[in-house]
Amino acid sequence: MLQVLCALSFYATGSYQRIVGMAKYLGQTTVSKCVKEVTDALVTPAILNTFIRFPSTRADRDLIKSNFFAKYGFPGVIGCIDGSHFHIFTPSKEIEHLFYCRKHFHSLNVQMICDSDCRILNVNAKYGGATHDAFIWENSIANNYMQELHRNNEHVWLLGDSGYPQRPWLMTPIPDATEGTPAYKYTAIHGKTRVAIENTFGRLKNRWRCLCKDRTLHYGPEKCAKIITACSVLHNLALKFNVPEPEPAGLQNMPLSFSDHLFQENGGDDLIRGRAMRNILVDRINRLHT
Repeated sequence: MLQVLCALSFYATGSYQRIVGMAKYLGQTTVSKCVKEVTDALVTPAILNTFIRFPSTRADRDLIKSNFFAKYGFPGVIGCIDGSHFHIFTPSKEIEHLFYCRKHFHSLNVQMICDSDCRILNVNAKYGGATHDAFIWENSIANNYMQELHRNNEHVWLLGDSGYPQRPWLMTPIPDATEGTPAYKYTAIHGKTRVAIENTFGRLKNRWRCLCKDRTLHYGPEKCAKIITACSVLHNLALKFNVPEPEPAGLQNMPLSFSDHLFQENGGDDLIRGRAMRNILVDRINRLHT
């Protein structure tokens, strides 16, 4: 129990000193060991795959779809996707370039997918901050799974921002849509729906403040990835048991979202089919909201 309490205190504050100060019989080495053991336990497949699960059955996907539609009015959505940068301590020189992001600090670029209630369905913390959102997505298990659903004629999709390539299974905004047009309406509702993932990152970092930018994780990239994943498990547990959220810590701890740039690669047939599917959605959403 003591190990768990030490780890939870660290996740919530990002500070060893505070824990040591509260419990004089605990040294920093002991607290560090507790954090490691609890973190390792939370990211074992038995626990991780129990509390962070991408919808694997049609019934699961139908429930998520209906919740998204009821809340935002966007049909067919089974998740919102984005990447967020989590500050880490400067890695060794040999690998430093992999973690130096475009905003000029060292980070992990963590991809997450959430449902309409900000529950995390998928987390991928394997990549350094120098890696683009679209590359992480294109090389992810979630992408392969979404493609498989479409090959089986199940027309569901994720919502991502303009940093992602348009695909039949991944809907992005329409740049420069003219106000008053169906495309503009689609993009407005897309943005309103996609705020779920922004809120997810915000709530995750607000509850587990070791992840905030002013609490840089002073570990190697692999351990940082484990801590982020462990906090994601705890985020879902807190939602499941309706644990009250702490007061917002302030603007300095808001999630860092580096998706203010466009990235539409030449995706050949997938891009063409994705745009065709999006056009169908534009028409459908226009009729739903007219």
